[in-house]
Amino acid sequence: MKDKKGLEMATGTIVTIVLGLVILVILIIFVQQQVKKSEKGYGQFGEEANISADKCQSLVMGRFCANSCDTAKYDPVTNSPTGKPWGDCVQKKFSTCCVPK
Repeated sequence: MKDKKGLEMATGTIVTIVLGLVILVILIIFVQQQVKKSEKGYGQFGEEANISADKCQSLVMGRFCANSCDTAKYDPVTNSPTGKPWGDCVQKKFSTCCVPK
């Protein structure tokens, strides 16, 4: 009788360990997917934070591309400091860069 009770406890322990490992693997996969999603978001933020002479759109500077700006809040600027049209605005088919006053 003692052997049967010990076997039942060992089987229950093994089943519990296997279920715990399955849940752990599922959690690890879920966390990896969330990390990949957040990496994409940070990459996009880093790209938006990039400041260059011929790039209008910038989160840091508060500028964005548009066809028309609210003149109460923004100054419309058609050319970059280099004298050429804004490169990113031209690619997105916008005519001006809205710069905060």
